[in-house]
Amino acid sequence: MMKNVLIALVLAGLGSSLTVDVAEADSKHWSWPSAVTVWWVIFNDPNKCHGNPGDYVKCSNIDIFGEAFLASVQNGAPDPSLIAPNLAAKPAVLYATGGVTDWRGRIRLSASIYATERGSELLLPPGADPMGFGRSLTNPRAEIHLVVRDHGKANRRDLLPQITNFLDPYCSDPNLLYFSGPNVCADTHFAVFGPRESGSKDVYAFADPSRPVRGAQAYLLREGDVIRAVIETRIRNKRR
Repeated sequence: MMKNVLIALVLAGLGSSLTVDVAEADSKHWSWPSAVTVWWVIFNDPNKCHGNPGDYVKCSNIDIFGEAFLASVQNGAPDPSLIAPNLAAKPAVLYATGGVTDWRGRIRLSASIYATERGSELLLPPGADPMGFGRSLTNPRAEIHLVVRDHGKANRRDLLPQITNFLDPYCSDPNLLYFSGPNVCADTHFAVFGPRESGSKDVYAFADPSRPVRGAQAYLLREGDVIRAVIETRIRNKRR
């Protein structure tokens, strides 16, 4: 019997157990609550990745976007028409979960994803499969990247679109030339798990991938055909 992809969206609480020192806890460091989404970035055949072919973690954003698009972003003239994913790595980008940070920008979110039978096609709305790959987790030993996306100030009156879409109605993404709303939406944090890898890993900021984010952590558990993840971090959007 064909297995359907099931993404169990479980909010594990808007607060978290992150360590916060006295300076960070001061009210002047409080931020507006942010709408946040988390995305599965799955490479079902990591041996075909171009990002880091000689490493244990072989895949990178080059395998999702291609070198030409990333170069256009770096040069300050993003051109989404240059996006060229490495389909040989059998990538999938799928919605995992979403929520709202607390007043100090802290959040902990969890999600699960189940493997599909090989060759099955996914029927997913565009927001849940933003790259349109139509593929999910087919290899439980895939390389898994968890990506945290900040959607800016949470709109309490219309929150659901913000925490369930890649590009929501209040979103602007200058790299993808999407200018619909007042909030700048951007990928902010990530964690990477190599093939077969489970356990706890550091979380990094896209703005500074050379060192871990203080107090942030990601957890991954592989149980047969299911992968479960928890990620906790901090996003600060200063009060205006």
